[in-house]
Amino acid sequence: MTKTNNVEHALPLLAKIGFRKRAGDVFTLDLAPGVLGWLGLNRATQRRGPGEVEINPVVGVRFQDVERLVAECRGEKYHAYQPPTISSPLGYLMPEKRYMAWVFAPGRSEAVAGDMANAIATHGVAFMRSVVDLVELRRRLEDRFGFEHQLAYRRPAAALVAGDARQARALLDEALESIGARTDLAAADFRRFAASLRRRLPPHATS
Repeated sequence: MTKTNNVEHALPLLAKIGFRKRAGDVFTLDLAPGVLGWLGLNRATQRRGPGEVEINPVVGVRFQDVERLVAECRGEKYHAYQPPTISSPLGYLMPEKRYMAWVFAPGRSEAVAGDMANAIATHGVAFMRSVVDLVELRRRLEDRFGFEHQLAYRRPAAALVAGDARQARALLDEALESIGARTDLAAADFRRFAASLRRRLPPHATS
């Protein structure tokens, strides 16, 4: 079975849920103005049988205003749907709360696609729809839904978008303190981001 065939079995099912296919194996779902549900189908073929592909769905939510601010402060080009602001492997949102994957193999891909799409609709979309406002987004950012090196940028950005400049400043201070005297590229990148974001804070929040 080819890579394309694996995805094609799921395409009409995901479209029925409301997902729009983007580049690669990324899909988005309109949740609210400026808020997208995000789905990525991560695949693996190592240690699988002939023609088998293991797919681990990752679901998330993307707040466009937050991502636009992060991109601007990092000096990067804004992307319309990458990356999600928060994310989680689908399995950890299911009752099992563990890694879950769906193995597509010749002769049973349609059934596997149906089971995977049902899990996405039941658990993934429910998660997405639970995070459509900045209050809930900020809570999920604190709960570490995603990779910490990405969340560190988004916590203060989300606070500022929400109008909480004082908390944005506090979150920047906390992140910079955790970096300490590091001189690696990641640390330098965050310091540049922090300096840019600070310039956007009102005077009373920067003193």
